[in-house]
Amino acid sequence: MIIDVFFNGMLIGILASMPVGALAVLSVQRTMSVGLIAGFIIGLGAAVADIIHGMIAAFSVSIISDFLIKYKIIFGIVGSLFLLFIGYRIFGTDAVKEFKKNKKFSKRKLANDFFSSLFIAVSNPVNIIGFGGFFASFGVANQATTTFQIITLLFGVFIGALLWWFTLSFIVNIFRKKIKVRSIFWINRIMGAFVFLLGVALLVLIIFFPNQLN
Repeated sequence: MIIDVFFNGMLIGILASMPVGALAVLSVQRTMSVGLIAGFIIGLGAAVADIIHGMIAAFSVSIISDFLIKYKIIFGIVGSLFLLFIGYRIFGTDAVKEFKKNKKFSKRKLANDFFSSLFIAVSNPVNIIGFGGFFASFGVANQATTTFQIITLLFGVFIGALLWWFTLSFIVNIFRKKIKVRSIFWINRIMGAFVFLLGVALLVLIIFFPNQLN
């Protein structure tokens, strides 16, 4: 029973992390520019956000859930503006200089990457609804009835998310070694533009079509 709950959580964590969005693009960009650990740190921030959203959905913490959903437009606007900022930063990055400069890892930069990723993910409260849907689809609401089982489920979600993000970073890092440094310049431009456009799209969606977030 506990094993089933754990593996269902792992599968949910993988599936919830798979859609290609801003965080996936950021992870790829950081892996290409800096390396495996930097890309994985982006995923770690997303995985921690998954735990937060999953916990709210699993425990039905109504006060926090209602607060996030009630102010989802404000959170969405702040998150989309942050995406615009991140996209602009990536687009304007000197890839060659960054590549040479980041041969040694900086704990401060890794911490910045982690908290940036966490903020982007947490600022999207719609993920709570998404996790609620995953939990319902997999029938875990009936499986995880005790606190220990719910914690096991969330641990599985976290491990599944980490597995996905590490796999993505690992694969990108393999290709990174085969790509010339100058090519990373154009990769940064493309990915920066993509993240910026995602921010614009999210902002337009929130301002003109707020009902679509329900």
